[in-house]
Amino acid sequence: MSFRKRFGIATVLLLALAAGMAVRTYLLPGPMLEAVSDGTQVEDFALPDLDGRTRRLSEFAGKTVVLNFWASWCGPCLEEIPDFIALQSRYGTHGVQFLGVAVEDAAAAQKMAARMNMNYPSLVGDLDAMDIARRLGNTVGALPYTVIIGPDGRERARLAGRADPADVERWLKTAP
Repeated sequence: MSFRKRFGIATVLLLALAAGMAVRTYLLPGPMLEAVSDGTQVEDFALPDLDGRTRRLSEFAGKTVVLNFWASWCGPCLEEIPDFIALQSRYGTHGVQFLGVAVEDAAAAQKMAARMNMNYPSLVGDLDAMDIARRLGNTVGALPYTVIIGPDGRERARLAGRADPADVERWLKTAP
């Protein structure tokens, strides 16, 4: 087989691979939120917010909380934040509260939150935040990591990786 023919076949195969990856990335949903079967009570925790004030998870008792662990250096985190901003705008008056937890230093988190125009509070915790995420099931230390907590304070669902906004919205529509 000539070099030209082998090169042509290799080019077609690479284009097919790229097209397949594009279809997977843009047309198929990402990982879905998985229901937590035991629905354990989420323990209260306290971390500073972006202004340095100590905030507690219990401040949001009685609301459905979408707790999202993120970092400014995490590409998938930055991709899902605009979706969370839109969902907070849509569901904030319906008993839903998005709550970010930045896994990094406060200065970087403040800068990114301002750049993204986050309309929901974010706490900052670095290693303390990762410890909280681990206690909530993130045993591999993945970012982003999202946990949905019901108004009763029990864990409803969790997801390691970028959240599909349609999936999150389905959970919010079925929240009590």
